[in-house]
Amino acid sequence: MSRHLFLGTIATASSLAEVFIAPKPGLVDRFGPGAHRDMDFSTFLLSACALAPFWQEQALTGLQGIPPEEALAHLRKTGIEMDAAMFTATSGINTHKGLIFALSLLLYGAGRCLFLGEPLSPEIITSKASAAVEGCCDRELSALSKTPPGRPLSSGERLFLEHGLTGIRGEAERGFPTVVRFGITSYRHALTLGATPHDSGLFCLFNLMLHGEDTNIVARKGFRFWKETYPQLVTSLLNHEVPYSQKSIEAFNEADAFFSDSGISPGGAADMLTCTIFLHECGQYLENVCQHSQS
Repeated sequence: MSRHLFLGTIATASSLAEVFIAPKPGLVDRFGPGAHRDMDFSTFLLSACALAPFWQEQALTGLQGIPPEEALAHLRKTGIEMDAAMFTATSGINTHKGLIFALSLLLYGAGRCLFLGEPLSPEIITSKASAAVEGCCDRELSALSKTPPGRPLSSGERLFLEHGLTGIRGEAERGFPTVVRFGITSYRHALTLGATPHDSGLFCLFNLMLHGEDTNIVARKGFRFWKETYPQLVTSLLNHEVPYSQKSIEAFNEADAFFSDSGISPGGAADMLTCTIFLHECGQYLENVCQHSQS
């Protein structure tokens, strides 16, 4: 199988793994819709299937040697097509718009690593990805304070002007530090303790919830809630040790009910979980290729 197909397959598998992990407090998973009333498990499956053919195209942008300063235009062109496919599959519901941006950049980063013959490590992939969006926060967010657009502000733009939050743009431009420092580290730590990939994903999610700048939470519940109350709720989840016991899973179910009833949906952390799984599996893919080539 060609390298762009491998990377595209990893991306699709990662997005499916995220929605299968459960119970995720306030988020859509196989047990329920979480805090959402307009989407459920089947909506996410439809969306993931609609996006599947496009991920390999984003990987090709890196594999074909397109330089970072030209990459974003290529990625966004395909990204517009992906948005349209997603909305068609979900009847107009936004399930993966943030992920399309983030994972497309990581696919470019992984493809560029392979093009340059560099290791598929999380640090190198994310550095290649961030190079493609260098300066985007200044161009797309800071400029808003000087020249307001002649249209309604998006939620992300409004939160930047009100609180200085840069959301996924900032995460990407800084090289995905939340994913590398807390996502990958916690996911792999749980695996070394004997946790299943599923439970390692839950542990990873809770760490991403605690350390990430989740504009979904701020938009739904307000800045003060995100800064003061939300960290306490997440810390209580992290107090459970991995591998998880049945008692821990019951506590997570209770947390899911509370988050869902309270309208708390950490969608940004869910996207970062998918990105974490993708980066981890990229490394596994390279190891498998090396093993097969030596056998």
